[in-house]
Amino acid sequence: MKAVIANVPPLTRALLFTVLCLSTASYVYIYRLKVNADPDNLPLSICPFIGLIPGFVIYAPWTILTATFYESNIITLFISLVILLFCGKYLERAWGSRELFKFVIITAIMSNIITWIGIIITYYLSGDDQYLYQVQINGLSGVFSAFLVAFKHLVPEHRIAIMSGKVSIRVKNLLGVATVFSIICLVLFQAIVFYNLVNIGWIIGWVYIRFFKYQDGIQGDRSEAFAIQTFFPEILHPVILFISNIVYGILVKLNCCKPGPRSYHDMELGNAIPVPGSTRAEAERRRALALKALDMRLSRGTTAATEPALTTTNRADSSVLFDAEEDNKPAQSASSPSTTVIPNNDINLKK
Repeated sequence: MKAVIANVPPLTRALLFTVLCLSTASYVYIYRLKVNADPDNLPLSICPFIGLIPGFVIYAPWTILTATFYESNIITLFISLVILLFCGKYLERAWGSRELFKFVIITAIMSNIITWIGIIITYYLSGDDQYLYQVQINGLSGVFSAFLVAFKHLVPEHRIAIMSGKVSIRVKNLLGVATVFSIICLVLFQAIVFYNLVNIGWIIGWVYIRFFKYQDGIQGDRSEAFAIQTFFPEILHPVILFISNIVYGILVKLNCCKPGPRSYHDMELGNAIPVPGSTRAEAERRRALALKALDMRLSRGTTAATEPALTTTNRADSSVLFDAEEDNKPAQSASSPSTTVIPNNDINLKK
């Protein structure tokens, strides 16, 4: 744990401080409000000057951003600080402070705005004004689900092991776990805000990385391994592809997205091929081969009693995902024409 906390990058440190300060300020405001209120008519535990209240946002538009960095109770505050420490530290070192800042701001604002629009529509359909003044949009759920998309983009085949290795899960499957958890919360606790933030946040994160984020001078990641259908069960791929092709085509016609080197239909199918002979094409080819080889080995490992773990000789501490100091970028594999770098398969989350 000491190794994780030490040398926290500046942006991650600033984000942690912002969450702690805004959440504490809201707790003080709510406490004083309840102390001065009539005991028979206690106010709701909401802070309209920091959290986003749908019917009050016109008077406090800054809450579209500040709501993200406000957790409404101590338990979620502690969980958010821990997740932000681990994920922010890794992503800031992988992307840099500027790129991570853009990613956090975009996913935070867009997920809050779309959630707010959804609640306003719910109000007009139901006529229940509690959606305007008794529902509060707040929390880092949308940003955290976008972080999972970023990890799928960077290290999709790494594993996180907990309980001394008894339970492990690939990084690329964490988003599915988060989505299922949000559905359970929606059904059992009517957590409509949490559900919306989680599922809108990861879509916003995917759109940004897929089409707009610059990496090594190239805009977006149009690789097959990062296509939208890879985020869903295989049985849903045809439906997702059909819908995504239509949406992508509309966005291209509206100049919201740039068309790829091939037709937008092929692009969103994941069949777009980089220009032959380019560094990007070679890196993409090697990445695809590496992922395919790793998938085959993992498939064999599920039926075998034991299987030796893959090891890397150039990094002694590569077994810790969130302590990684360098980014496993796909373009790095293009620097050596005879070597395919496969990330370590067993990732242990150390406390």
